[in-house]
Amino acid sequence: MTLFRQFFVAHIKGLLIWMAVGALMGFALTRSVGTFVDGGIFEAMPASMLALYGDFTGMNVVDIYLTISVGKGTVLIPTLYAVIMALSIVTREVDRRTVEFLLALPVQRMQVLLARLGVLAVNVTLVNAAIWAVLRFDIAAQGYEGSWAHLNVLFVNLWLLCMALAAVTLAASMWIDDYSVGVKLFLGLVTLTFFLEYVFRGAHLSRAIRLITPYSYADLAMVMRTGTIDTLNAVVLLVAIVGGLAVSFWAFNRKQFSA
Repeated sequence: MTLFRQFFVAHIKGLLIWMAVGALMGFALTRSVGTFVDGGIFEAMPASMLALYGDFTGMNVVDIYLTISVGKGTVLIPTLYAVIMALSIVTREVDRRTVEFLLALPVQRMQVLLARLGVLAVNVTLVNAAIWAVLRFDIAAQGYEGSWAHLNVLFVNLWLLCMALAAVTLAASMWIDDYSVGVKLFLGLVTLTFFLEYVFRGAHLSRAIRLITPYSYADLAMVMRTGTIDTLNAVVLLVAIVGGLAVSFWAFNRKQFSA
């Protein structure tokens, strides 16, 4: 518990900043819900633009607005934060030459990693919750009703995506000792795959091709339409989480740290 508390306190400032960024971005989007729903913007949007966000068949306008609000950029906030948190677990300690002190504590390496993974999971949950709360309650406060239970499931899917990206990043970071290089590399890759997903959608490429982008495993429109997470998406994300963590524990227990 002490290890968890120390790591959580060390990241409290960053957590608050990312929560604020996510909440403010969500708030900026919810302020235009009235214009979108009542102003006929949805009807005026070209089919090619709507295709970027998925299949809206049978959905009400508020749910469509929620899907687009999350998909147009809000989804990036928690995923980028998850990657940064994953890199801070080991790579930043190595880069700052503080890992030797950390490992000198009378605890096993597994306990160190578990405590830090616990903080990562809690913090990612809080960032997602901040965005969810703004979308859920600000739109409702303006008198619009969406499928709130479906929105809950959508954010569960987003949380799984965040944790999958974090687990894979953590596993790969075991072989990266330069924190700045890791941040540039993984934030660049995650951002690139985010934009590639929409490029592929706009080009009407098949799902089989889009599977190379992690964001294809969070089909926001499908979740908002059905209230369920696609089985394939859930399985792939869970396998990525379990596999990434397994590699991370294996590599961390065997990693040699230079003085």
